[in-house]
Amino acid sequence: MMKKNEKTIQKKEKKQFNIYKLFTVLLAAILLVIIGIMLRNWIVERNAEKQYEDLAESVNRLQNQDSDNAITSAGDQQDASIEEMETETEDTPEESDSAIAGVDIPQKQLDWNELAKVNPDIYAWICIPGTQVDYPMLQHPTDNTYYLNYNMNGTRGYPGCIYTEKENNKDFTDFNTVVYGHNMRNKTMFETLHYYEDKAFFVNNPYVYVYRGDRVLVYEIFAAYTAGNEHILHSYDFQTQDGRQNYVNQIEKGTSGNQRNDVEVTADSHILTLSTCISGKAKNRYLVQAVLLNEDDL
Repeated sequence: MMKKNEKTIQKKEKKQFNIYKLFTVLLAAILLVIIGIMLRNWIVERNAEKQYEDLAESVNRLQNQDSDNAITSAGDQQDASIEEMETETEDTPEESDSAIAGVDIPQKQLDWNELAKVNPDIYAWICIPGTQVDYPMLQHPTDNTYYLNYNMNGTRGYPGCIYTEKENNKDFTDFNTVVYGHNMRNKTMFETLHYYEDKAFFVNNPYVYVYRGDRVLVYEIFAAYTAGNEHILHSYDFQTQDGRQNYVNQIEKGTSGNQRNDVEVTADSHILTLSTCISGKAKNRYLVQAVLLNEDDL
């Protein structure tokens, strides 16, 4: 009887050991899978960031050169425009002031043919001095969420891209062009838009530059604030004068955060809205909004 009980106990112990062993193996396998996924995501993110870094380095090679050697692609045409406007100053002084407004435009060496080889959906470049925002802008022809989830090189994952949706024209002629970017923890993409939460930074860094084709669009920031997560292009009437004016009034009267009352924004303006997430607030977005100064360059 004793031997039978001992055998029974041994069988139970062996069975328990096998179950424990199986559980340990499964746990180790799961842990390896998790580590593999994390490693894959890190590699994808790092490769995407490296591609952005290389592009930014290539387009910013002229920044430390003499201004006479100047801005290629976008910049040369801008210099020509400045000279033309200077010759017209006596006849159209207001137009000259509004076109450039004394703003020093950062130099870029943008080769649009080469950028198209990197990704044919690249159609502009955005730069905000004082922040880390210095990126190509993309728009997928059919899928509005594609560049939320995919990188320039086609890999799925972070950091994604700076992008607009197909509801916006790529020539920036819409009343409100909405640009999206992830709020990355390492201060890439649109994370540094949150710098505008600081009043002093908001006042001292007022310009956004968008390079496209042969020109540079200069925007002046007039508001930076926390908003809801509604889809802006679907939630407001931008097709009518009254609808656009109501939107402008809502920004002026209904938003907290930082605003400038000395920047004119009307229903006929062209607004650039930069949108990113807020950590811990899934139902909110942080918006930085700017108005186009050189309207004649559209």
